[in-house]
Parts: sequence; C-alpha cells; structure tokens
Amino acid sequence: MKKKEAQKYVPKYMTSLPKDLAELKAQIEQHARDYGLDFYDVIFEVLDWNQLNEVAAYGGFPNRYPHWRFGMEYEQLSKSYAYGLSKIYEMVINTDPSYAYLLYSNNIVDQKLVMAHVYAHVDFFKNNVYFAHTNRKMLDEMANHKTRILGYIDKFGQDRVESLIDACLSLDSLIDYHAPAIKRRRPPSMEDQDPRRAVKKLHAERPYLEKFINPKAFLDEQRKHLDEEMQQERHFPEHPEKDVLRFLLEYAPLEAWERDVVSMMREEAYYFMPQGQTKILNEGWACVTSGTLVNTDRGLIPMGELVSNRQGIAIHDGQQRQDVIDWASFSDRETVCVTTRRGLVLEGSTNHRVLLDDGRTWKQLDELHAGDRVAVSGGANLWSSEYVDVDWEPRGRRTLTDVAGDAGVSLWTVIRHRAGSVCSRSATAIDAALATYDAQATLLPSRRYEIAVPSAVNESFGAFLGYLIGDGHISAVKRTIGFTSGDEVQAERFQALCEELFELKATVRQDEGRYRASVSSEMLRDLLEAMGLHTGPCAREKTVPPAILRSPKSVVSAFLRALFDSDGYAGPHGVILSTASTEMSKVVQTLLLNFGILSTRRPQPKDIWHVHVLGRSAKVFLDEIGFGLDRKQRRLVGYVEDRKWFKREDWADEIVTIERGRADVYDITVDETHRYCAHGLINHNSYWHSTIMTRKVLKDSEVIDYADHHSGTVAMGPTRINPYKIGLELFRDIEERWNKGRFGREYEECDDMVEKAKWDKKLGLGREKIFEIRRLYSDVNFIDEFLTAEFCQKHRLFIYAYNLTTDQYEVASREFDKIKKQFLFQLTNFGQPMIEVVEGNHANRGELMLRHIHEGVGLKYDYACETLKNLFTIWRRPVGIETIYDNVKKVVRYDGEEIKEERL
Repeated sequence: MKKKEAQKYVPKYMTSLPKDLAELKAQIEQHARDYGLDFYDVIFEVLDWNQLNEVAAYGGFPNRYPHWRFGMEYEQLSKSYAYGLSKIYEMVINTDPSYAYLLYSNNIVDQKLVMAHVYAHVDFFKNNVYFAHTNRKMLDEMANHKTRILGYIDKFGQDRVESLIDACLSLDSLIDYHAPAIKRRRPPSMEDQDPRRAVKKLHAERPYLEKFINPKAFLDEQRKHLDEEMQQERHFPEHPEKDVLRFLLEYAPLEAWERDVVSMMREEAYYFMPQGQTKILNEGWACVTSGTLVNTDRGLIPMGELVSNRQGIAIHDGQQRQDVIDWASFSDRETVCVTTRRGLVLEGSTNHRVLLDDGRTWKQLDELHAGDRVAVSGGANLWSSEYVDVDWEPRGRRTLTDVAGDAGVSLWTVIRHRAGSVCSRSATAIDAALATYDAQATLLPSRRYEIAVPSAVNESFGAFLGYLIGDGHISAVKRTIGFTSGDEVQAERFQALCEELFELKATVRQDEGRYRASVSSEMLRDLLEAMGLHTGPCAREKTVPPAILRSPKSVVSAFLRALFDSDGYAGPHGVILSTASTEMSKVVQTLLLNFGILSTRRPQPKDIWHVHVLGRSAKVFLDEIGFGLDRKQRRLVGYVEDRKWFKREDWADEIVTIERGRADVYDITVDETHRYCAHGLINHNSYWHSTIMTRKVLKDSEVIDYADHHSGTVAMGPTRINPYKIGLELFRDIEERWNKGRFGREYEECDDMVEKAKWDKKLGLGREKIFEIRRLYSDVNFIDEFLTAEFCQKHRLFIYAYNLTTDQYEVASREFDKIKKQFLFQLTNFGQPMIEVVEGNHANRGELMLRHIHEGVGLKYDYACETLKNLFTIWRRPVGIETIYDNVKKVVRYDGEEIKEERL
C-alpha cells in the first residue's frame, strides 16, 4: 500500500496570474507558511503603471466614491512616475481575502520580492491586536460606499453631494484616536436617550392601518417638536465628546442620505487609523540574524555569539570609540533579507534600519525596495591585536568506566549488560554510550602518533589553512590531509608548512600533471576538525575558520594570500576568487571590506561563486594581500601598472532582491551613536537591539566597526520630541526595572534613595515584560503607563518655550505631569489639534460649541475658520470653538455669514 503523500496547501482563492507568476506565488506562499507566517489568502492582480497609480490614488481600493481629491493624487503619482522620481512596486489591502497588486513592468526578481513582502504584511494585518477590529470585508464595503454615493449624486446632484463630502473630509480627523478598538454602534435614537422622546402614535384598530393612521410625515413632525422641546430643557452631550463625527451623526439635522454619507466617511477614517497606532512600539524590534558578522578588535564575530557571550566591548563609530552597553536576542521574529548588486547580504527584523547612500537617511528593511541605494562600509582596518590560542588536547581512548559515567550507572551494571544479562531501566542510555565506545575501535588505532601542536594560529598556520581550504582535502576514513595544485612550488610550500607547524613529513608526488602533497595523521585531522574544517567532499560547505576571523591582520592576509593562490585569478580582469561555497564567498567579501577592498560577489554556472576585485581596490589588494605565487603576482602587478589612474569607487550599493522569512535575531546597543557595521552595511540599533547595561563597568577590550557618526534619527531638541528616541530609551528603562524588580508597591513606597539606587531583586522579568508590551500596548498607553519622573529627569525631558528676550528656547517646565501630558497629547492625535464637543445647544439657541484642549499648541486660524464653515454645512446652525490665541481665551464663531471672535 502506497504511503499517502503530504498535501501542499491549496489556496481558497485562485487568480488568473500568468503561469510563471502563478508558480512563483505558490512557491513563495508555501515557503511563507513553512516559516510560520499566518495570513489570509492573498489575491494578486497584475496592473500596468497607469492602473496601479489609479489604485494608489484610491488608497489601494479599486472602487471608491467619485471625488476630485483622488484625481489630484493620481496626477501627482503619474507625473512622479513619468519623470522617474518614484515608482510603486506593490500595494496590499487589509481585507480577508487580501488583495495585492503587482506592477506589470517589474522583472521576475521584483515580483518575487513583492510577493514575499505582501505575505508578511498580511500576516501583520491578521495577527496584530490593533487591527483586530478592522472591517475585513472593507473591499466590499468601499464598493458599497461608491454605489450609494453614485445613487445620491443621481438623485441630489453632483455639487450638493461633493460639497458634503468636502466637509466630511476636512473633519475626518475629528474622531477618537484614543479608542483604536472602538466598536462601531448604531447612533442612539431619541427614544433610547430619553423616554419623553417617544413619539405618541394614534391608535390603529388593525396593523395594516398603522401606516395610514400614523404616516411617516406625521411621526417626523411630532419628533421634530419633541427635539425642540428637549433642547429647550437640557444641555447635551452630558460629557465632552471627542468623536465629533459621531456626535454630528447623532444630533445634526441631516437628511437620511446626508447622515449616510457622514457615516461612510467616519467608517473609512476609523478603518485607516490603526496603522498609526504602533509606530514607537514597532520601532523597537530591529535586530539582525545570528550569523551576521561584525568587526571587533578581536576579529569578525557572529552577532549571535557576541550576544550570547555578552562581551563587554568597545566600538569605533568612524570617528571615535564608543561602548557597547548591552545585548539582546529574540526568538522567531519576522525578518527581511536584502541582497545588493555587489552581493552583500543582510538579514534582520522587519524594521531593522540601514543607512542610505546619502549618509543621513535611515530606512527600515521592510521599507526598502529594489533600486534603493545603501551605504557600504569598509576600510576600517580593525583587527584583533593578539594571536588566537590553539586550545586543544588530543582525545584519548574511552573506557567502560567512561561508558558507566555517561549512562549514570555502575561499571558492574555496564559489564553485566554487555555480557547479555537483563539490565535495568538504563538499558537505552547504556546502549548509546556503548555505541560510541565500540565505534572508537575503527576510529582510533591502538597507537596514535603524536604531533607538535602550535600554541597559536600564526601567519604560517593561517597560510596552511588557506592552502588546505582552497585546494586541500581531509579524509575521514584514511586519516590523510592532502593538497593538490598545478604548481609544484605550492605543493612544496604546503609540505614545508606541515613540517614547520606539526613536525610531520608530507610526501609530494606528480600525478597527471598535478602535484599532490599528503600526510597521514589522525591527531592532525582531529585538530583541524576542532577548528571547524570539514572532512570528506565538502567544497560547498567550506568557509573561513573562526580562528582566522579572530586573528590579527597579518594572519588574515596570509590566509587570504594562500586561498587566492589556490582558487584565485589575476590578469586583465582584475582579481577573482572562485569558490563553490556560498558562505565562503560572503565571508571573504566581508574580510576584504575591512582592508578597504570593494568587491562584487556573483553567481556563475555550475553553482560557482566569483568574488571579483577591480580598479582601485585591486591596487589595495596588491598592497595589503597580494599573491604568494609568482606568476599570479606578476599578472596583478601588470594589471595595476597598466592603469595610470583609477575611477573613483562608489561606496554605495543598490538593493536588488528582498526576501521574507523568520529567524532568531540578535543585536547590541552602542552608547551615544547607536550604529554598527555588519556584513558591509551600516546598521542602526533601536531598543530591541538591546537593554540598559548592567552596573558593572565595561572594559575597553573590543571594537566594532561603526560608521557615520552623526545620526539624526534619534536626535532631539527643544523644538521637537523624537518618538523613536523616546521609545528606544523607555524600552531600555522598562527592561532594567523589571529585571531588577524596580516596580510594585514595595519599591514605590521605599523612601531610602540609596537603597532605591542599589535595588536589584534579580527577577530577570525584563524580556517577558517587553514582549507583553509588544503584544498588547499602543503608543499611547505605552507612554501613559511606563513614562516616569525619574526617566524624564535622567534623559532631560522638559517642556521648552521660546524666549523672545534671549532669542532662544529655554526650559519652561520640569514638572513631570506636564511633560507626560504633552507626550500623550502628541501621540493621541498624531499632532492634530484635540477637539471635543462640549455643548450642542449653546446659549439655548442650538449652537454647536467645541473646545480646543490647548496643550501649548494653538490652532491655525485660517484652518480653524474653514473647519467651522464645514461644520456649519453639516450642523446647519451656528458653530463655535473655544481656544486660546496669544494667551487669551477666545471663542471663534461662524453663523453662516461671517467669522466672529469673542474674548472669554
């Protein structure tokens, strides 16, 4: 009976994509699900640039109500595309199923990266708590809005309907931004609010007579009289109402179709609102994957190892040394992997940021597109200053006593088990330990020939490893280490290194035009395996040994010289390294950058990679590394001398592919500048790169290569508050507090400042708390709950005001309550004025009175006047707003004819 084959995921919604794109979609979708992404089905549509600009002008929805503003946005997008200023690669809608659009002119690589980008977006839409209450059928809802508004245009005229929409669009920010999960409810009827509003109907003897005895016109007239009576009797709303649009829906004297239009505009405003709710929180999840290499004064160290060891190191930011103050790691995060035209690769969390080629702008990985240019860092010449010690001891033969220790039983139990006696419950553990013991009979000879073990990886050891990795092999069965070359001098050099380093005599023989050097030593094989080298056929698995990555410059040069002697080319095309190992090509390219050598990494036929060095960088290669083989060195010298001058090298690179995935991510925090160079790109760290450092003083022992000293991303001044900087520092503060137990009643009630300063319960709850915040909080309640007076004092967060006398900004207030209130104001309404309805029957004349909650920022007078006119269009009676101008409380009113001001 045949086994049932595993069924692949079959999407519920199929599309009419071309065959190549349909196959690509299926592959990427399966890949995304394999990584654990959880998303709605996605329907892709291919559009030309004109169609895509139309959809973009409509906010991503193909069906929107007619309005002149969409035409203006379309014209702007079309001109920008025509002049080559911008290009839309993709667009995705938050619906179920989700709709995404592909640009027809994109090449296949662009389509691939766009599809991967889309699936990650939809995963976020589906799982983020602040999108949980959005209408997943908004595509249909938008089409319904269009149909209804077109019907109103036919019935009431274009001008009348468009004027109402104009008014609504000018008011669509007057909603309650503090309630991202608001449940849309039907506007309460007059009867719901007060029993006296119930219209008294005439009694009908039969139900079918109801509509004749109590016609709609009669009931509307009765309700109108009741409304007027109730407005004479009471003030409303009972409490200030921040959702001005909802208030207008409930109380404005609108016709049914007008009320419907206002309702549609309000619904769309709330639909688009959640995307702005988590900017600060999202900024904190920026890290790179474990294998990302960073330069330190102990060599290239993978980020995962650097974080796991929590090494106190110093870094160089391009101008001066800075401290690494903390480390962070996060499991199973959504990632973006970018590849540049030169072959540089960086994978990190979605909003990990890299520096663009202008040297000032930072951009998140999930915001990058093909064609974006990023800065490349190189020439730091930052190397380890000490040789790497060879900390290795030959393995000895295992005994039955070792087996007993591994299995956790007595030696007598092992002997009885081995003799076939019935054993205890540890039989499985004993069998596993005995398997290792029995295997050594073939792996270890009865006599092992000793070798000299170098105390450190010096230049000779580096050259030996370069030759061995380039054209060598290690046999696991025959226990031989061999090297094959077309040049006899190289084989003899390898032979000499074996004797110099290990006191082993290698043999050299000629075989079919090739020279083969070989030596037999199981101990040498064990040593090389311990250093990370592979045995058997392993061309595609080769890489630079960790000991070389941590070695001084002279050792790295010797290694690369031997490697290029074996697998390198020099001639009219510059310098080229050929390797079957993808990883080897990446690491060598990164090493070359540290020398100041710019290279291009390209795939070749038969899964071969070339690392290609040209122009000025070839001269640097000659000066810093060169070839040990005379014929290759002469060719390189000839290439350099044939050129009287070299073009200026462009230390920027273009993004060509972007892929999505999931991985564990890691990062470090650097004091002051918050930047580091990894895999050749300049990276920026936010909070999730790190937390606050421990109380121990860091040693100035390691350096990470950083670049671009001046960072505007986290800069703050008296004229603006940078939310990214605040989020970064506040996340650090939270993790330190929860790690040390600096929260709760006991801590808050402690009056001893010295004890508080030393408070450390060693709870280690910081990361757990951070993930809870990431899952459940928005920017507003994040600041509201976790901003403290101590934090504001530490980071000099004050309220500033402009002093006309001194012509500069000065500290106006250090009061924590005022500082926190200003933060919340800016986040709550995204910088929009905070407006609320305070009275719907002001002065008992039906006037709508609003209040501007003044937080030090005044209204723009011309904007306020136009908004009042639009409010009048809907309210149909005078409207006014209480505000402050020039420290004077005023009411600005519009009565349908003119704007009036009145001092309060």
